Amino acid sequence: GRPARAGFEGGQTPLYRRLPKLVGRPTGPGHTNEVFSLVKLEQLAGVAPNSEADFDSLLEAGAVTKKKHKVVKVVGSADDVTVPAGLTVKAHAFTASAREKIEGAGGKCVLLSKTTNEVVEE
Repeated sequence: GRPARAGFEGGQTPLYRRLPKLVGRPTGPGHTNEVFSLVKLEQLAGVAPNSEADFDSLLEAGAVTKKKHKVVKVVGSADDVTVPAGLTVKAHAFTASAREKIEGAGGKCVLLSKTTNEVVEE
């Protein structure tokens, strides 16, 4: 085996004790950062009024390119974007501002399950 234990640096303070700990950031199993593929409200602006929009229909229309992650989130925008009236948007998550704009235009936000893509709530 080794002459000294792994991580021993001969009396010098070892690296694992010199580095700062990440305070306030939970680590370990079960603490993962959730990542989404984002759809902006500007991309929804080109959809026909009173229709249904999800990632696949936006992809066919050419409003979005490929998605990097399986979970899709609709996000609002800084500038005023007009969302088509009566639009039904299906996604796994919505920001508060995006939900407010879609529902303000008489549309619906349909929440999908992140694992099965089934409708969770309408």
